[in-house]
Amino acid sequence: MAIIQQNAYYESITCYAESYESRDIIFKPVSQGMCNTKVSIAIAILGISAGLLAGLFFAIQYQNWPATTIAFMSSVAASVLFYVHLSYSKGWILEWPPSRFTCLIWGGWMCFAIGMIGMTACLINAGVRHQTLTTEGLKGANFWITSVWFFMLAKWTSLIALYSRRYRDATTIPLSKTPPIPAEEPY
Repeated sequence: MAIIQQNAYYESITCYAESYESRDIIFKPVSQGMCNTKVSIAIAILGISAGLLAGLFFAIQYQNWPATTIAFMSSVAASVLFYVHLSYSKGWILEWPPSRFTCLIWGGWMCFAIGMIGMTACLINAGVRHQTLTTEGLKGANFWITSVWFFMLAKWTSLIALYSRRYRDATTIPLSKTPPIPAEEPY
């Protein structure tokens, strides 16, 4: 039995699905508008390192604690995305219960909404306070930079939701519940 683009083909003479072991399933990598899984893993690693380095930089150099906090949260979201990609590429995702996919999808979209609301609020707050992007203006709580990291948080969490759904769809086998239809004999 092989799964190709969300379709199950049963190698049997009956129309019933046969029992299977999760190791026997061969699925084609998801390629619906997505890049290679190795590239996605590399991008997630880049996101982890960017969040960690930016968080440290804004804490040490500028004492911008809101940007530091959101940068570290963005790094955590990129780490979750890295785990999702790694689980798919190693085949661990086949053993995941459906509730894990549901949690990742809904949690990803909820955090995306929070990130977009936070980004909008920071942009409005920075404009109202007339904050600048000079070296002196970046010291303390600068909301222009915080809005950038809210956007990064929204980006990583939306990717968690998107890839979780696509990987779920790629690894779920649709089973037919219809009984076999007897062939009509020619008269």
